[in-house]
Amino acid sequence: MTNIVETGEDFRALLRHLSRRFEDLGAGAPEIDDILLRWAGALPDEGPDPGWQGLADQLLDALDAPSAGPAQPAPLGDEPPVSSPEELRVLLLALAADFARDRAWTQDRPAQGLWAGDGGGWASGSMAQFLESWEAWLDGSLGRPPAFPDVPPIEPVTWASVAWQLGAARVYE
Repeated sequence: MTNIVETGEDFRALLRHLSRRFEDLGAGAPEIDDILLRWAGALPDEGPDPGWQGLADQLLDALDAPSAGPAQPAPLGDEPPVSSPEELRVLLLALAADFARDRAWTQDRPAQGLWAGDGGGWASGSMAQFLESWEAWLDGSLGRPPAFPDVPPIEPVTWASVAWQLGAARVYE
């Protein structure tokens, strides 16, 4: 697959492709928190707003980075405002810790077959599901008219709109 991502539709196609790739890996796929930690580690310290291509490059760099391992469980709390790479890094670390908290919550209830949507803050329990949720949310957000009129514009892609996308993908089913 080409890595040229000029539009939101191109980015949606990339998310669909990656979701299928992680689905094929099954139990061997990395956890969401591992990818978020990798992404936080790969972010530049500063830079202009990423745009669709920059966002795609960041995600692909995170997927290619060595495993960071699982995050330590911690609740998300209030999501910090994001307007720079450093602030996105803080959010990525917080999201990773929150995912780890949800994973620990569900591991305490294995017989019940629960995942986060049943009591935690994450609607998805796998990287494939998370990417699929992100893609589906973008489908509604990029539509004309947008399906979610109360959401701030996600185009042009800014550090803040990346944070919105991640937050939406976290809870969207």
